[in-house]
Amino acid sequence: MENTNCREGGSVIKNKKCIQKLSKHMPEASLATAKKKLEQLQDITTQSAEFGEEIGQIIAQLRKVAAPSNEPFLFTSVLTENETLLRAVFRDCEDIEFRIFDAGGRKALLVYLKGMCDTSNLERNVLKSLMGQTSPTNGNTVNALNGLNDMKAISEQILGSASVRIVNKANIVIEAIMAGNALLLIDGLEEGAIIAAVKHVKRDISAPYNEYALQGPDEAFNEEINDNIALIRRRARDTNLKVHIMTVGERTKTSVAVLYVANLVKPGLVEEVERRIGLIKTDKLLSSATIDQFIVDHPWSPFPQTQTTERPDKMLAALYEGRVGIIVDGTPVEILVPCTYNILMQAPDDYTMQPIVASLIRFSRNAAAFLAIYLPAIYVAVVSYHPGMLPTTMAISIAELRARTPFPSFLEAIMMEILLELIQEAIIRLPLKLTGAASMIGAFIIGNTVVQAGLINPLLVVVIATTAISSYSMPSYNFSMALRWTRVPMLMLASMLGLYGVILGVLAITIHLCSLRSFGESYLGGMFNVDLLSDWKDSVVRLPAKLLKERPKEFGAQDQIRIGDSDGQSGS
Repeated sequence: MENTNCREGGSVIKNKKCIQKLSKHMPEASLATAKKKLEQLQDITTQSAEFGEEIGQIIAQLRKVAAPSNEPFLFTSVLTENETLLRAVFRDCEDIEFRIFDAGGRKALLVYLKGMCDTSNLERNVLKSLMGQTSPTNGNTVNALNGLNDMKAISEQILGSASVRIVNKANIVIEAIMAGNALLLIDGLEEGAIIAAVKHVKRDISAPYNEYALQGPDEAFNEEINDNIALIRRRARDTNLKVHIMTVGERTKTSVAVLYVANLVKPGLVEEVERRIGLIKTDKLLSSATIDQFIVDHPWSPFPQTQTTERPDKMLAALYEGRVGIIVDGTPVEILVPCTYNILMQAPDDYTMQPIVASLIRFSRNAAAFLAIYLPAIYVAVVSYHPGMLPTTMAISIAELRARTPFPSFLEAIMMEILLELIQEAIIRLPLKLTGAASMIGAFIIGNTVVQAGLINPLLVVVIATTAISSYSMPSYNFSMALRWTRVPMLMLASMLGLYGVILGVLAITIHLCSLRSFGESYLGGMFNVDLLSDWKDSVVRLPAKLLKERPKEFGAQDQIRIGDSDGQSGS
């Protein structure tokens, strides 16, 4: 404020103190200038952040110069430098914990991933063990770590963890930390100790959802690979049961376990399975279905060439037939190879009921597989091209029913197939509480409304319903989907060529199945190989267990004896 002439109410008052704008005397303090300076400051801040990011990348590249091409950096004997390197790698990962503490007078660093590591285990077996190494003796402080100049000696004499691995490679350390393990570094040592302390949220062992057995075990795989391997190990105390663990996925680093029985599996099969898995090039692996698509011989075939299961007992039974199991971390559905048509027609319940009943059920499944593919095509062919093959009364009845519908039989069948697929997809995708309502609506539409409206022949409704039930009776869902897919080409052939088209379709599908190979084994040819007729006792039919003394020959098991020799010595 200053004494000047002030204007009030239109009059000028002399020598009165007035409040005036600062910008009048200091133009650089004007609002426009302040906005301009603020914009310049924002630009400088943005450029500084970009410059800092570039400097960080340059530093990382400079540190990588001395490291091998597959290593991000090299550990040093200076703890602060190692910490800086690790913090650079785990930049912006706020769930990574860096715990610095005093280990008997020497600085130590514990690095772990919060939420995936058992902190109580670390506190009890690492922190407490190392922080208690300083003890007073005759008034002097004695450091118990002074005489230990390598991490191996410290892990053997001080750490109380059950599993400790000494490493000095950065890529192994980073992968171990991201898997839920802890890293221990001590000043003065270039090596680190990876402590197995994985503990994260997981689903408990539950009953199978898709492969329920009336009299079988009620345990199924979950998403944890170690739990799944333990379910297999608990059922077989056999040292010949081997487990090889691989890593797949450039980014996810997913663990994949290959299981087999060493003295049973066909020579070369395990090596071929591991070779195909090793050739998988992908950035992520989230389910076993991805493995399946990479390792099959014929990816364009609709028929499954690997067997999937969520039952540990089923996998173990397959391993003791000379097959190979693949367990993928993060998914409860695992893979068995090789896979043939006979294997897909078997269910766990077949081995818990009387052999004659199981044989009848297996025969019914094979008949159901035939109906699921060919029944609608046979109906269209006979009704459209060969009505003379039907009994007179039945032919007249069908003609009367078709006279009430405006569409040809082929179009009716296609409409029913589309409607059936839509209802099935709706039931699968809807929440569990709404599936009952969807089922009722679907049954009402197919069973009542469509027929009363005169759009579909009632006999065709019976045919499509029989086809759907037949596909539902398959033990393998993937095989059931393949049957559903092949119905449409068969309907087209039947609509164009009648029964001749159906026969051509049967030949084409049979030839295709015979040409399929699953890790060298014929998909369907084993049923017609005279050298493998002995396998029929546990394929088309099932004989009593005491007569199943040999393993299936089609998988080439090294030891064919399943039960025991005549002198009482048990086989493998």
